[in-house]
Amino acid sequence: MSDAPAGLFNSFAVGVDYAAPGEEPAAPKAKASAGFDPGEHTVAEVEEYLAKHPGEVDAVLAAEKAGKARATLVGSSEDA
Repeated sequence: MSDAPAGLFNSFAVGVDYAAPGEEPAAPKAKASAGFDPGEHTVAEVEEYLAKHPGEVDAVLAAEKAGKARATLVGSSEDA
């Protein structure tokens, strides 16, 4: 048995985001159904992906709105 305090190893869970006291934890990244994360690509790359995958437009734009929400991809609030 280890001499480490109880619970020490549990505090290092893989894939768990911890927030400082008083802060909200980061929201999980939204991804399109095919696993394409628009936040990891330039606007031009997202547009190219959408041109090649028209069935993914709604999912990719929803992921973009939940992430970076770049007006060049999702439009401005005045467009709504």
